[in-house]
Amino acid sequence: MISTHQLRAFLHRYRIALAALAVSAIAHAALIASMPRQVEPPAVDEPAYTATLDPAAPAIEGTAAATTPAPAQAKPRRARPKPSPPKPEETVASLPGLIDEPEPAPKQTLPIESGTELLAGDDVPAPPEKIALAQPPKPAALEPPKFPGEALPAKLRIAYALHSAFAEGRSEYTWSREGNRYEIFGSAQASGFFAVFLEGQITQESRGTVTSAGLRPERFTERRPRAPDEGLEFDWSKRTMTFHRNDETREGPLADNTVDWLSMIFQLAHSPPKGDRVELRVFTQRRLYTFSLAVLGEEELDLPIGKVKTLHLRHEGKTPVETVDVWLGIDQHNLPVKLRYPVARNRFQVEQVATSISR
Repeated sequence: MISTHQLRAFLHRYRIALAALAVSAIAHAALIASMPRQVEPPAVDEPAYTATLDPAAPAIEGTAAATTPAPAQAKPRRARPKPSPPKPEETVASLPGLIDEPEPAPKQTLPIESGTELLAGDDVPAPPEKIALAQPPKPAALEPPKFPGEALPAKLRIAYALHSAFAEGRSEYTWSREGNRYEIFGSAQASGFFAVFLEGQITQESRGTVTSAGLRPERFTERRPRAPDEGLEFDWSKRTMTFHRNDETREGPLADNTVDWLSMIFQLAHSPPKGDRVELRVFTQRRLYTFSLAVLGEEELDLPIGKVKTLHLRHEGKTPVETVDVWLGIDQHNLPVKLRYPVARNRFQVEQVATSISR
């Protein structure tokens, strides 16, 4: 055993080292006392506070997770850090794959182009189809020429002298147009010895519309002394004709290029022939006349209104007495300045010559 004297000698010899050791122990004790929460076991009352503020000790976190009875707190702590490196990388990597596989941009463009092709009615590319749609030369060539609605003045008057083997007479026609509406008034009066035996003055009236296809009469009326009115009604929507004569009514079909007798004169003025033949259907209050007028050429006539350059048209019937001749005044608005036609069931012919043309 060590004696008291030896112990004193040992303490005296190593007093400095013992003092340093004591100071070091005191310092470590103070350091440990200042950090009680880090050294304390996880059984302390505030484990959540310790885990949140001190993430540098993974061993302590593992111990706290193992000893804490509520595991739901560990999962929110791990899910709370949003800038986790693997999750953004996986999301960014998956988006190009979704875009590259279905390729939505090309699919959105293709239906638009195919829709244009369907509208064009062909599978060719879009530019040729637009050019094809903008060029309809063939339909335009097949369309009939536009009817010149302004061919005649708004008001016009033409007078005729009538000659036949049995009677003389005169007639006058007045044309008036307002917009696309027109009215024609006509009158005819026999003169000379045979006027006593004829029916006297006859008046006629026609009303209708000026269209791109020509004159379209709507109603034609003829009035004679001591007789009921006779006339025609044109129903273009139903394509029917209605005849009114002697208090009787009957119907018939109505075709294009059909006019009454008064409208025929001004129809030729509006639409003179440009080919070698003109087809025309003319109704009177009694029957339908179908004329196929051949163009014979230009002729110069000496008429009461002077020398007139004309275009001669002729319709030849089944017999010579059914022949109809029409001369259009080229410088007189293409009005008929002379006509020759059969009357009284083709028993004789009447020659009708223009005596004046005025506005």
